[in-house]
Amino acid sequence: MFEMKVGIDAINYYVPKIYLPIESLANARGIEYAKLNKGLGLEKMALPDVNEDVATMAANAVLRLIASSEIHPKSIGRIYLGTESALDAAKPTASYVAGIVEGKLASKFGERALKNCDVVDLTFACIGAVDALENAMDWVRADENRQAIVVAADLAKYDLASTGEYTQGAGAVAVLVKANPRILAFNKTIGVAMMSVSDFYKPRRTYSKTELLHSAARLLGTDLSKEDGEQLLKSGEHAFWNALSDEIEIHKDEPVFDGPYSNDCYQQRITEALENFNEKEKINVLVRWSKMIFHLPYAFQGRRMITANWVEWMRESGRSNELDAELNALGLSDADDATKVKALAKSALFKSFVDAQIAQGELASAQIGNMYTASIFMSLLSMLVNANTSDEDLASKNIGFFAYGSGSKSKVLEAEVQANWKTAIGKIDLFADLAQRQPISFEEYEALHNKTLKTPLANTGIQLEKVGEEGVTLGYRYYA
Repeated sequence: MFEMKVGIDAINYYVPKIYLPIESLANARGIEYAKLNKGLGLEKMALPDVNEDVATMAANAVLRLIASSEIHPKSIGRIYLGTESALDAAKPTASYVAGIVEGKLASKFGERALKNCDVVDLTFACIGAVDALENAMDWVRADENRQAIVVAADLAKYDLASTGEYTQGAGAVAVLVKANPRILAFNKTIGVAMMSVSDFYKPRRTYSKTELLHSAARLLGTDLSKEDGEQLLKSGEHAFWNALSDEIEIHKDEPVFDGPYSNDCYQQRITEALENFNEKEKINVLVRWSKMIFHLPYAFQGRRMITANWVEWMRESGRSNELDAELNALGLSDADDATKVKALAKSALFKSFVDAQIAQGELASAQIGNMYTASIFMSLLSMLVNANTSDEDLASKNIGFFAYGSGSKSKVLEAEVQANWKTAIGKIDLFADLAQRQPISFEEYEALHNKTLKTPLANTGIQLEKVGEEGVTLGYRYYA
């Protein structure tokens, strides 16, 4: 099954230092807190501060990875960033990350320590970093002396008072990919499923400058004639108004999305990807996989999406009698399949499966929220740290990964836990770190969301210092 072992040798992360308690959001929006907490597993929402962005979060994670694992930056041949929060439509955010990292390491390793490192962004909604991981592993398999860093970093931001608002979050996870890894060695077999759909996307919004001007005039209590509007546009001093094009394109971090449809797409794609995995290499999921790691838009997403699959796995494993006993006790032996699955999702049998194979990976998500591309990697770290704290022996156990990206694509991967996994993560105190963050008020949250807050709420390491405002520096980002 495994030839030359390639996979994750080291892992580290960065989560912003401020968060909004989900209970505060629930109270302000008139939502029952138990619906979000007990129903979806949500407790806290991580938020990047005024002076943070996806590049600072990614760079912090990479720097922590390099320091904790004593990596020489010149040994890194690739830094591939998975993100759907890119800062530019041409310049990859990974190049900003590499520049920040080089600057911070210059005193120890000299200028431009990453001069010969290949960097690029990979984007496919929430699965981009898994694509980056697969790419990096193939690159290492071609030469066992190669090393790569894959970093997943994102900001999950939704419109205020939308149905996605309570799933927001932010952060980054970085992993070192190499041969003979200490943590996970991945099977070369990967299941894939793709279908072009509209469940979630971030389009360029287009607005007419003329219509905006007339709308602004009406807000001021006056009407403009067509001729007056044209004249004002021609005479405007600001570049926004006097540009020749009448169309203004803007990008928003907040997506266009259909939550229930996205859930359906998630279920369909991961099922299809697992079928594809089985076509390539037949497995008995419940026998072969000791743990399951999911992309988690919210903490309980994985357990809610996998119930019907679990029922099939139970039957494939010769355990139909256990399911039938549960259904008989509920008087549902003759019910339709959907009713049976819904009832079994609440059974002690399913709860036992979740507790043993899924719940450990949900713990960090409950404290952070959706990290988009980074969520599946944080779920892995959450499981490993909790298992280590519980003195659980995972060596030689297999883990199944269910990755999903809206738009839509899923990949199913398998990895074997290596003998030295505890040594590799032993110094990571994830949950103590999360407990030390600073809560903010709902009013501060809304000001931060609307970008009316200008003063940082907490002290951070790497900071966005300024954004260029004119000439050839227009929009360029500077970090300190």
